[in-house]
Amino acid sequence: MTADKLSVRHYLKIIYRKLFKKKSGFIRRSARIYHRQNTEIDKTAQIREFVIIQANRKVKIGKYSQLNPFVVIYGGVTIGDYVMIAPHVMIASGNHNFTQMEKPMRFAGSVSKGKVVIEDDVWIGANSTILDGVTVGKGAVIGAGSVVNCDIEPYSINAGVPIKKIGSRLDYLPDD
Repeated sequence: MTADKLSVRHYLKIIYRKLFKKKSGFIRRSARIYHRQNTEIDKTAQIREFVIIQANRKVKIGKYSQLNPFVVIYGGVTIGDYVMIAPHVMIASGNHNFTQMEKPMRFAGSVSKGKVVIEDDVWIGANSTILDGVTVGKGAVIGAGSVVNCDIEPYSINAGVPIKKIGSRLDYLPDD
């Protein structure tokens, strides 16, 4: 082989590696993580532009999970492995204490039903809201614009305001 062919081959290998092989995690500079000591983000996770994580309680993000632009997380949240969260999703683990009347709600503190748990291999569509104390089961799909106010079955397909089960991924398994 000539030197020209070697250099072209070498150049093509470099391009191929950059485009197709490198699948490492990152946190974009514009992402904001408050109370970083309460966060555990796997090194393969991708935190895209303008994500906000307000970790006043423990926030854990698993392997190869992806939070797309403008995702907002408040409170205690556990996100499993291989989770895809589309842009503009809100995950809120907590509420204002509106039941007391002695002081304005703004200063009344907060209450929580518990942390939000998003299990492995979940897809959450754009502009969805995940509310306090909810568990989204493994392999579930949440349609865009949904409000998740109850636990979601594994491998179910869900959508709506409030959320309703509309199908199951298991229905799409090939027949043997």
